[in-house]
Order: sequence, then C-alpha cells, then structure tokens
Amino acid sequence: MNLTPLQNFFRRIFGRWDDSPNDQQYYVKIFFALISALVCGITGPIFAGTRGVIFGFLVYILSLYVIRYLLEIPLEDLGGTQKMITNSLPSYLMLWVVLWTLMYAFTISPEILATL
Repeated sequence: MNLTPLQNFFRRIFGRWDDSPNDQQYYVKIFFALISALVCGITGPIFAGTRGVIFGFLVYILSLYVIRYLLEIPLEDLGGTQKMITNSLPSYLMLWVVLWTLMYAFTISPEILATL
C-alpha cells in the first residue's frame, strides 16, 4: 500500500489506537482542538469573535477528513457518518474554547484591558 506523507504522519501519531477506532477518533479530534485553540489564542484579536469560531469549526471538519480519508477508518467501525460527526464533539468544543480563552487572556495587551 502506497501511503502519502500525510497519511504516514497521521498513522505514526495515531496508529497505536488502530484496534479501537473510537479511541483513535477521539484522540484525532483532541489533537485538532489543541491546534485550533493555540492558533486562535496566540493570534489574539485577529481571531477574536466570529473568525475564531469559524476557524474552529473548519478545523473540526478537517479532523473529520483526517479520520475518514487519511486514517481510513471504516464508517461501520464508528457507527456511521452521524456518529463520526457527533462522537467527541463536546470534548472538542470544551477543550477548544477553554484553551482559546486561557491563551487569549494571557496574550491580550494591558493597554486593551485598561480600556475595558
């Protein structure tokens, strides 16, 4: 089987959970929640508000793409398309929002805080 570099990368990271597709799906989504929270938090006011929310949901869709096409997890193992989308969604949202908020709170400048 000929793997692309991206498939090889994600299989190296998440390959240890090959025997449990639901765990593999969970860890992929948590990984992408961390990445989206870091990007939204470090960029500060650029991704504040609607831009950050849209970015977070686009990254979630990217995680679904990774699960389905790069890791090639069969939908039957996950319980279908709806289960793939809804499983781990609350965990993704909570981790993303909490980390984004913490990062944003520590990257905002004191001058902006003084005007609030």
